[in-house]
Amino acid sequence: MTARTSVTSSWSGCPATRCPVCSAIGACGCRRSWACRSFPLRPVETGPHYVEERNAVTYDLLTRKWLSVREGDARREIGLRELFECAHELTDIEASPPPGASGLWRVLTVMAARMTGLDDMTLSAYDWGERQAEVLEDRRFDQDSVAEYFARYPGRFDLFDAHRPWLQDPRLREECKGSSGVNKLVMSRPAGNNQVWFNHATALDPPPVPAGEAVFHLLTQLYYGPSGQCTPRVVAGISGGNSKAGPLRRTISFHPLGRTVFESLIAGIPPAHLYDTGGVDLAPWEADELPDPLGVPPRPSGLGGVLTGRFQHAVLLERSADEESVVDAWITWAWRDKEFPADDPYLVYQQNKEGAFYARQADASRALWRDFDSLLLEDVGDEHRRRPAVLAAIEDLRGTLLPVLRARAFGFDQDGQTRDKEWTVGVTPALLALANEIQVARAISDMRQAAERVQRHLEWALRDAWIAINDPSNGNGKPQRKDISKGPWPAQGSFRYWARAERVFWRRVRERRFDSAVDDFLHLALDVYDEVTDSGGPLPRVKRAVELKRGLIFGARPSTGKAGKTSKAKERV
Repeated sequence: MTARTSVTSSWSGCPATRCPVCSAIGACGCRRSWACRSFPLRPVETGPHYVEERNAVTYDLLTRKWLSVREGDARREIGLRELFECAHELTDIEASPPPGASGLWRVLTVMAARMTGLDDMTLSAYDWGERQAEVLEDRRFDQDSVAEYFARYPGRFDLFDAHRPWLQDPRLREECKGSSGVNKLVMSRPAGNNQVWFNHATALDPPPVPAGEAVFHLLTQLYYGPSGQCTPRVVAGISGGNSKAGPLRRTISFHPLGRTVFESLIAGIPPAHLYDTGGVDLAPWEADELPDPLGVPPRPSGLGGVLTGRFQHAVLLERSADEESVVDAWITWAWRDKEFPADDPYLVYQQNKEGAFYARQADASRALWRDFDSLLLEDVGDEHRRRPAVLAAIEDLRGTLLPVLRARAFGFDQDGQTRDKEWTVGVTPALLALANEIQVARAISDMRQAAERVQRHLEWALRDAWIAINDPSNGNGKPQRKDISKGPWPAQGSFRYWARAERVFWRRVRERRFDSAVDDFLHLALDVYDEVTDSGGPLPRVKRAVELKRGLIFGARPSTGKAGKTSKAKERV
């Protein structure tokens, strides 16, 4: 069908209606703009006239070269179709920013599951594993299956389609009184009344975003978008100006990483039967109709529903005149009703005091190796952290792919509403096969806990040393003053300690040497303590306080019996 947009004015401009091309209100020179874009026009001197929008694809994600990939040492850009056709030849996808990459891998996983039949929720765990093994034996995607899948949804992968733009809602142009602005689309840019700190894009002159880059910002908004106030949207007379947070907001996700994109995708498909909740298994681009924003959100079911069916934001991108960039955007709420909960297969879940599980939050100050045991074990530490479901499933690949698999982490350190702090990415060594050796995995977890215990005691020692230097007591008994801060030393010590502790950790893991690990971390902590406190100077009261508090570090040694209970109690102080 051909869509028509009513414009109540003459050719000189659109004083009462938003231009369907440039979104301007007023004299926008739309006749010349539309004509140069090959829109078939029906000019009328006065009264309403209609613009029949063309059916041609404007930015086809299947063929446009928007994905940066690496093939060995060579780098090039390709489209979605070539990505799947050549996945067995490609080493990796170089996607940025990391939150957009996290969303992209989920989208690609749904497509890969469709093309291989690994989305079949009727398969038992055994049959699904057999099917996965058969796919891996082929070592590439079946070319006919790739072609058939994309042919099933013609026009659905057009970023700027007038009726069904990919992962967008074209109704926002009419349902939102104003746009959100292209600066709002890019999370690293200041928007609204926010201060200009690291990016000097302003609302007065917002730089356009290349269409290929805009895809990743679109994914970032859908998966990690904020809760709270948003661009108002009116649907059937019901207005709303607030939205819920995206399904991955403030989380860190872990994805299997193989030697090729093909291996990464197949290893990254979780068993479909785990997500059979009775709902409809559809990705947004697979649905025949746009969702009803005032209806009940569909229950996430299957890989399509769990990985791509839980968005809480609706987005629409405005293309530039040359169709190569995005110049404006609408970002608003997608649903008024509450969403159904679902566990994401790439997240670590941990238990709160009430016994409920929730997704582990991203922390930009926490190195990836400190969560490595959470990728190997089903129950870790006091928080009872359990590994991502997809990493539990790859244990069945022990005879083929498991020895070479690594894990890649995408994290976005945010609060629950609007504050975005930092995004992170990291890759583990190819040691996921250690999950099959329970005793080794437990020893790794114990070593990580020893490193953290030593760090806490190092931090206390540096804090108390700083206070002792600046307090009249000079470390004799309790401090007399209560207004002395902990000073800069604890932060300096932690920064130095963690960087070196990681090297100790991985060296011992590779050597499978887990005994007396605490001694290595203690020696490291003592070295760091001396380096940091050396800046205090040669005064006697400084030297005295430093030496008095050095012994606190040794409290990190594990104790037994009554002494052990005392040590644990002290750690909780």
